Amino acid sequence: MRLSLVLGSGGARGYAHIGVIEEAKARGHEIVAISGCSIGALVGGLEAAGGLDDFTEWARGLSQLQVIRMLDLTLGEAGFVKADRIIEEVNGFCGGVRIEDLPIPFTAVASDLTARREVWFQEGMLYKAIRASIAMPGVITPVRMQGHILVDGGVCNPVPMEPTLSEPSDATVAVSLAGGSPLVQSRWAVANSDEIHAEKDGTVASRVAREFEELMQSETVRSLQARIASRPRRGTAEAGGTTEAGGTTGDSITDLPGTADLIELGKADISTLDLAQQAISTMQSMIERYRAAANPAQVRIAVPLGAGGTLDFHRASELIELGRELAAEAFDRAGI
Repeated sequence: MRLSLVLGSGGARGYAHIGVIEEAKARGHEIVAISGCSIGALVGGLEAAGGLDDFTEWARGLSQLQVIRMLDLTLGEAGFVKADRIIEEVNGFCGGVRIEDLPIPFTAVASDLTARREVWFQEGMLYKAIRASIAMPGVITPVRMQGHILVDGGVCNPVPMEPTLSEPSDATVAVSLAGGSPLVQSRWAVANSDEIHAEKDGTVASRVAREFEELMQSETVRSLQARIASRPRRGTAEAGGTTEAGGTTGDSITDLPGTADLIELGKADISTLDLAQQAISTMQSMIERYRAAANPAQVRIAVPLGAGGTLDFHRASELIELGRELAAEAFDRAGI
C-alpha cells in the first residue's frame, strides 16, 4: 500500500517513529508523503532524505554521557540548549539536501510566535527546517527568521495531518507521542517499571529537573510565591458562595467527578520540569483531538506518555522497539 506518514512531537519518545517506519517497510508498504513536527520532523526528514538507517545506528549507540555532551548549554537566551551540535549531526545524515529535492514529498511544521500561526517548510535546506521545528519552548532556543520567532511545531499542530492531504495515498498513518493520560502509567511503562526506576536518577531529564527544583526552592522564588498566594483572588468568595458579580462560585473541586487522580498528583513526588511537560502534553492532546476530528487518519498509533521522558535520548533501542510493536498492532487491526 501507498502510505502517507504523519509524525508527531514529543521529544525522545519520537524514536518510536523509527519503529513505525521499520514495521511499515517490513510489510512492503511504500511511504509516499511525510509530514512531521519536532522529533517527527527530524525522523521524517531523515527518512525522506535516505539517511534514517545511519541515524538509527548512531542513535542506538548513544550513552547518557554522550547525550549530555551534545547538549550545548547556553545562558541568557530563551532556552538552555542551542542544539547546534545536534543539528550538525543531523545535517551529516541528510547530506545538506534541500526539501524540494527529496524523493519523498516532505513537510516540516514549526510554530511562528510572531504571527501566531503554524509554518510549513516545503522548500529550503532540510536541516534548517528541522532546527526550527524542534525548538522546544523553554528548552531549545528558538529560531529567528525574517523577523519572526519560530519554535516547536507541536505548539500549534502536534500531529500535522494537513500537509499530506494533497498527496494521493491508500492510507494515512498518524503517530501521536501523547497517548493516554499523563497521570496514568501506560501498560508498557508498568511492565518495565523496574528498569525505568533504576535509570530515573541518572537520566538527563532528571538532572535538568533537579536543577529546576533547586531554582524553585530558592529563597527568591519562594518569597515571590508566598506574596502571590497571599493576594485575595478577585471575584471569588468561599467555596459554594457568591462572586462580586453575583454568580455562584460552583462546586468544590473535591465534589467534581474524575478529580481523584488530580488531587493525588498534588501529593506525589513530581518535579517542576515534569509538571511543565505534563501541562504542555495536556494542551497538545486537546489540540490534537480537535484537529484529528476534522482530518482523521485511517491508522492512528498512540505512543504512551509513560514510555519515556522528553530528554531520554539514550534509550533509542527500547523506544524504537516499542514503536514497532505498536505499529504492528495498529496495522493488524487495520488489515494492512
